[in-house]
Amino acid sequence: MRKSKKPKLSEFRLRIKLDIGDDAIGPGKARLLRAIDERGSISAAARDMGINYRRAWFLLETLNSALGQPVVVTTKGGSDGGGAALTEAGRAILMAYEKCVENTLKSTQDILDTLQQSLSKK
Repeated sequence: MRKSKKPKLSEFRLRIKLDIGDDAIGPGKARLLRAIDERGSISAAARDMGINYRRAWFLLETLNSALGQPVVVTTKGGSDGGGAALTEAGRAILMAYEKCVENTLKSTQDILDTLQQSLSKK
């Protein structure tokens, strides 16, 4: 008989996905938007995430399409280099998603702690 491994609390994760029409924003797209906001660059954000630039643009385009408006505005390169910034829509969707995640994690922590304690006893 095979002995099953006891899960650790770190193995319990809650993933939030906010559906937007036929698409959604989840942890990956939120992380991309946050990185663009912090770095001011799609390519730098993609590098930080370990994805290629083309993949980053694809993720942004799916959000643009779902929202019916751009989430990021870009400026062309030149002597100062190019850049990217969140639009009002991009900032709004990111803030809403992050707030939902924060509130959900706060409200479910006791449940996950109880689950961990229950499973640890067995």
